[in-house]
Amino acid sequence: MPSTSSATVFIHQSTLLLQARPTTTKLTYTYNTNKKNKRGTLAVKTFDPVSGACFRFRTRKVNDLNRILRALAGMSGVMAGTSTGAEIVAAASGSAE
Repeated sequence: MPSTSSATVFIHQSTLLLQARPTTTKLTYTYNTNKKNKRGTLAVKTFDPVSGACFRFRTRKVNDLNRILRALAGMSGVMAGTSTGAEIVAAASGSAE
């Protein structure tokens, strides 16, 4: 299961996967803390069991978390079948840097 190097790449790959297979793709958010230094890590995974595609991203940065949540929260319309998600892909790639 490959890990992506940046939030932009993860958002782009995840939105494309959600557009291709909106009913079977699952998003998983996992938050862990280190008891010694009290730093938290968020792991986000997009997985489609039908195609076997899986994308992972880990971060400690709040800005990355906000970008991922804003971009993928908008994909709920795609998963429900009420939107195509093209505007979300354009917004995610337009806010790359």
